[in-house]
Amino acid sequence: MESNARRPRRMAYHLSLALLGLTCLLCPADARLLPSEEFPGPWLEVTQEIRDLLTFNKVSACSQAAGRESSRTPGEYLLYCTSDEKVWTGWRVRPAARAVRGPGRPFQDIAPPDGY
Repeated sequence: MESNARRPRRMAYHLSLALLGLTCLLCPADARLLPSEEFPGPWLEVTQEIRDLLTFNKVSACSQAAGRESSRTPGEYLLYCTSDEKVWTGWRVRPAARAVRGPGRPFQDIAPPDGY
């Protein structure tokens, strides 16, 4: 049998677990953005700093490139690169961290830039 002193503590424990569970259920809805929401555009000209970072990381398939800044992580860019205007690759670049991830396929909901 449970003592009367433990009941309030046990009830508070169960209530805090329930509150934590509700919080976790509500968070993912805000955390998941479509790529077109995370990188809303417009397409920007790639800076020399980003071009130097691509060269440093031996990314050669980016003779033509355009970028979009992340709405979630300022300073992170989605780049679309091409050498022939037919095949595009996607890259994520964070110049301040000197980080480059890719190549990857372009996102279905973000069309390559016009004018290339």
